[in-house]
Amino acid sequence: MSNRLARQAVLSRQEPPMLWVLLDEGVLYRPVATPAVMHDQLVHLVELAHLPNITIQLVGYDAGGHSGLLGAFVLADRSVGGSIVFIEDVTGGRVSEDAATVAEVGLRFDALRSESLPKNGSRSMIERVAKERWKDQAP
Repeated sequence: MSNRLARQAVLSRQEPPMLWVLLDEGVLYRPVATPAVMHDQLVHLVELAHLPNITIQLVGYDAGGHSGLLGAFVLADRSVGGSIVFIEDVTGGRVSEDAATVAEVGLRFDALRSESLPKNGSRSMIERVAKERWKDQAP
């Protein structure tokens, strides 16, 4: 099993972790693969968003120039050892356990979440864009 598939399997194990994802609306429209692949990837996101441990929310265009545009990050709460953050940048990124850094990233996450569409609205929008933007373009 590839590392990617092994990471995905964690989300469907007996006691899966909670996963909360915030995506900029632009990712729904940016062509990074063929229309068929884009469609299938968005449909997969919708399927994942139906799982009780996964929340996917869209930060809509109307949020304007939000702090999430500064770069991607992953914030993880560990059962032992406190929280940790991975901050992505052009060189690949860095991991930090520094309490001040983790707290600042947590505040940014909360601010972005407050600007996001609700879970059901996000899921509906992803589903609609998959159908209207990508399925109709597939050969």
